Amino acid sequence: MKNPFAMTTLSRSLAKLAEAKAWKVAVECPDAVIVSGDAVVASNGGIYEKPRDLDEAAQFLRKLSGGEFQFVTSLAVLHAPTRQMLSTVEVSSISFRALVETEIQSYLRKYSVLHYAGAFESDAVLLFADRISGSYNFVTALPVSRLIVFLRSFSLPI
Repeated sequence: MKNPFAMTTLSRSLAKLAEAKAWKVAVECPDAVIVSGDAVVASNGGIYEKPRDLDEAAQFLRKLSGGEFQFVTSLAVLHAPTRQMLSTVEVSSISFRALVETEIQSYLRKYSVLHYAGAFESDAVLLFADRISGSYNFVTALPVSRLIVFLRSFSLPI
């Protein structure tokens, strides 16, 4: 998804989703610090969320094979007692090398791909990526480095 307007719209939507998830939890946990987020893969005008089943996961990996795509990750941290929210969205570009069907099938058997946007998790980035441009930390699911910064801003001992 090379269209900057579309990427901005997608980023805003993902940020709002992460923030809404945090506010929903805050209703039941008003004294908590709540961490939420989400991720999607954007490629050639398509959006790849978590696959519904292994067949769809295989389709996703075949479509991403040999191409470049954007991995869009949102992170929201809500300090419920003060109602302060910090959030961010990062976009990383990833190029996958061409994948062969046997490695796709092997990967699907080995990993719980139904839990991950685009049907891949951080090990797939290590196995399949030729190039990553952007934050590797945000591509590996939970952006721990940014989370620590956000938690420290609430004066929490980390």
